[in-house]
Amino acid sequence: MRFCFASNKINHDWVSLVESYKRYVNKNSVVLEIGASNIERTKELGKFCKEVIAVELVPERLPKGAGNIKHLIGDWQNLSEFIQPNSIDIVVSSHVIEHIPDDLKAINELFRVLKPGGAAFLNTPNRKRLVRSIIEIFTGERKFPFWEHQREYIESDLLHLLGASDFKKYKVIPLVFGVHGGPIFLYFESVIPPLRRYANYWEIHLFK
Repeated sequence: MRFCFASNKINHDWVSLVESYKRYVNKNSVVLEIGASNIERTKELGKFCKEVIAVELVPERLPKGAGNIKHLIGDWQNLSEFIQPNSIDIVVSSHVIEHIPDDLKAINELFRVLKPGGAAFLNTPNRKRLVRSIIEIFTGERKFPFWEHQREYIESDLLHLLGASDFKKYKVIPLVFGVHGGPIFLYFESVIPPLRRYANYWEIHLFK
């Protein structure tokens, strides 16, 4: 367990997602990134694979592609309409699933486009993360939809969602305990079991 303080303003949720991705990717992999508005992150994924297909819903957020990156406008909920089924080795998506109106349909679309043996790596905020839980003692629970989020998840929500999906192999990993965002970064990277429910993020691994 490593403790990080204010001067180390690293988005550990993204760092962890990339580390998980790197354990499975190779130079022949075709990678799908869902939510591709940050070209630097897309380029980071592209360093380790043959091709990145970078999908973004909002045209105004779509950056210009480069190198082995191919950008597409599309809706995750209808992924198999513009991505060939059984054609993708790895999917990466950071902080997108909480925006999707029909999250079960979106998860099942991942299953359709992944090759047998393929994997998907997603992350999303925990609805009951430590800071949010403290704030809600005074304000009451946040109501959704909120801003662009259709919902946020506690772990049991995710397990229910994944259990209803076409995926039979999956795991949910808690990430970060503490303050992680805005002007303050003061947190532990890993989360001990008694504090799991207060993790900042969930990292989801799906295997076809």
